[in-house]
Amino acid sequence: MITYFPTPYPDESFYSVFARYGVGEGLYSTRYCNEKLHCKQTYTDMNYMNDIAPDVKRLLTRDKDWKTVIKEHTIYNYMASFLPADQRERALEYLAQGDELYRKIIPPFSKYEGVTNHIKYCPICLKEDREKYGEAYWHREWMIPEIRACYKHHCYLYDGVEMNATNEQILCPAEVNIPADTEPQRSDTISDQIASYAHELMNNEHTLQVPLEKILMQELIGTEYISKAGGKLKIKRLWDDLISFYNEDAFSIRRQRRLSDILHGKIQAPFEIIRVLVYFQIPIEKVYGTKSVGDPYKECCDQIIHLYKTGMSQTQIAKKLNLSRRNVEWICTRYMKEQRGELIKIQDRPNNQKHKQEELRRKDTDLALRLKIIMDDDFFSDFEECITCESIFRKLEGYGIFLNKNCIRSLPKCDTLIRSYCESYEHYWARKLCRAVNEIEEEHVGVTIGQIQKRTFLSRDRIVRSIEEIRKRDEKVWEQLNLILN
Repeated sequence: MITYFPTPYPDESFYSVFARYGVGEGLYSTRYCNEKLHCKQTYTDMNYMNDIAPDVKRLLTRDKDWKTVIKEHTIYNYMASFLPADQRERALEYLAQGDELYRKIIPPFSKYEGVTNHIKYCPICLKEDREKYGEAYWHREWMIPEIRACYKHHCYLYDGVEMNATNEQILCPAEVNIPADTEPQRSDTISDQIASYAHELMNNEHTLQVPLEKILMQELIGTEYISKAGGKLKIKRLWDDLISFYNEDAFSIRRQRRLSDILHGKIQAPFEIIRVLVYFQIPIEKVYGTKSVGDPYKECCDQIIHLYKTGMSQTQIAKKLNLSRRNVEWICTRYMKEQRGELIKIQDRPNNQKHKQEELRRKDTDLALRLKIIMDDDFFSDFEECITCESIFRKLEGYGIFLNKNCIRSLPKCDTLIRSYCESYEHYWARKLCRAVNEIEEEHVGVTIGQIQKRTFLSRDRIVRSIEEIRKRDEKVWEQLNLILN
């Protein structure tokens, strides 16, 4: 039972709290701390919270709600800031339960050239913390790799502890690892703005009322990055201007495709979105305060048709609205055809899309029933490889069923069924190890690590990682391996 545990400081990360606990207890090794801090031996998550012991959870919450503590001492608010409300809640629920599924919702950190894997620190914040609390600690915002400046003191953050393969196995308290004589260096304006945006997202809980891509598209209207009639986005031009604005040596969006994904709502990477917001000088309050956004293309079309009805020529309309003559002509011609009944309106067309969806649903149900029958009939008995979607697809070809990752997306029932049979690497290794140990016993040869590795080609580390799965599969094999490994 844990009797001593430090009280978290304002804006302190959980990693920092655990590191201070390790110092107080004299347990600098993550391995020994995990025995007390976690339900089972695991790693200490740098940015979130994983598998925490009930006693530690009780001491951390005190008079607060557990979800509130997570928001105050992890980077959850920052990383989930642009997610839809339902996804944000689901990710928070997973975090509160200690379920690793939150990683499938919250976007991971992107990799950038020039971004180190150090925990950073602000020398002025460090001095203030030591004066106020008597010791330094790691602030949450220092854990974000892309943030280069302190929003409060407008100085650059310095690299503290490098989280390499060695340091990940120990807890590094800030008081021990940060020097006291670091001179602050004035940061540039852009880095200050990015840090300010990140701080706002980190410390205030926001919910988007309108999808971010619609807000960004609204801001692009009237700029050189989108055609005046609401046509194609000029991604390449915007991407080049962003690179120029942030300087090639600074954190740049590596691929033009990622910028396109942001503008179309396909990714919610907060740092890359902040870069776009800073470039267009869109304040956070405006992003979250927007309640409705009109359709810019429809508004432009309505404006052209209104002027056309008043008797203006197409050339005059193009000059007045600063549009191309070709776009105006196309919209006016379409309007005239609709008036004469030559153009079928969208709402009057047969609903082919609905018919296709019904066809796919029917096909999905029938195929799922067929797959259930096939895969329950000794389908996996001769599987030598890891059971994955790809290996199942290959086996199904022998039954005349040809599937791949692209077509399975439109068949949700089949997709769910196939994924339910897939196994993790630990399951696969456990299956191989159990079979190998049983074969060795049948041959009346001594069961040794060498014999097992000769038959399975698995390293000792992988055998250790498979122990829990082996215990579920075969208690006898688990006991033998425990004796050998220990």
